[in-house]
Amino acid sequence: MSTFHKTAMLAFAATLAPLCAQGYSNFIRQEQQKSKVVWDMPVAANGSSPAALLAEEGGTLFQLWTIDPKVPKDYLLDQKLVGAYLPKGTVTIRALDSYNGIPRIRVDQPFTVDFNVSNLLTGANIPLSASRVLVEHHLASNPRGTAVITPAQAISGSPFSSGFIETNGIRTINYAASSLTASDPRKARGEEHFVMHALGDGTFSQTQLATAFIQVWPLATGSVSGITEGSELRGVPPVLTMRVDDLYPRSDTYLQIYSTGTGLGTEGKRIPGSVVILDQEFPASRLISVSEYGPLFDSDGAYRIELLTRTPFGIERLSSVSFTVNRTLRINAMQVDAETANN
Repeated sequence: MSTFHKTAMLAFAATLAPLCAQGYSNFIRQEQQKSKVVWDMPVAANGSSPAALLAEEGGTLFQLWTIDPKVPKDYLLDQKLVGAYLPKGTVTIRALDSYNGIPRIRVDQPFTVDFNVSNLLTGANIPLSASRVLVEHHLASNPRGTAVITPAQAISGSPFSSGFIETNGIRTINYAASSLTASDPRKARGEEHFVMHALGDGTFSQTQLATAFIQVWPLATGSVSGITEGSELRGVPPVLTMRVDDLYPRSDTYLQIYSTGTGLGTEGKRIPGSVVILDQEFPASRLISVSEYGPLFDSDGAYRIELLTRTPFGIERLSSVSFTVNRTLRINAMQVDAETANN
């Protein structure tokens, strides 16, 4: 427990230093909360030393006192409560997106949370604070997407779910998709926060041991206009307008064209000017027009244009349109000879 004690004494030093220059004497009082044993230890204005007594069940209270020799009068400057059986823990989130920053995922994709707990005790007459930890799952919707959600805001309300972990080691929870909701489930966005707490036991209050969160982004949607389904192109191809909303922060999106005789899912030719490459922190929307795609028609026949997006979760089709190309020039004429003309 000496590590905890040194930390407490170092925290006191900044408060103590101004008074020591005036000739005050100083000491740290260590009070065992269960046995009520008290020990006073003189200290200098700066520095650290091991605690005089081992911390025991129920916690140990450290108080920093200074004495004015002129009055004399003593003053309580600061105090810290250290739990003898405070557990340890970490929270780690794993997602399919390997982004090195804040963990992130798309609303429909799975992710995993690992709770790693140590220092829990077992046996008879062990207080709850030493034998279990509380874990909470908080949801924080963020319709605007780019606004900052502080951790305090995210966990200020009631948790979406909570429970206890009563064994040391790693507890893994797999989530098939985000728990965030919206009027259009595809467009839910925000954050999911996971918090681990040490329970209070009457001598010290509930303490946050570890926390982690994951950002949740919506599914992309898109459309292609300029060509209608089943239409026939005879001359110069019309201008295409590609609209995409909520492209995933790490994605490549583009239009491709291919002959429908090869079947859906074919890798076709990308239409120049339609490619959108994102590698950023937030989703994005784009509106793009393209026109120079006529040379991609190898011959007359049936074709399909697809709007595709490639993310860490695979390639998906946002929109498609099928049409035919018929550029054959037909001239209908009637042959007339001189005799026929005279009649």
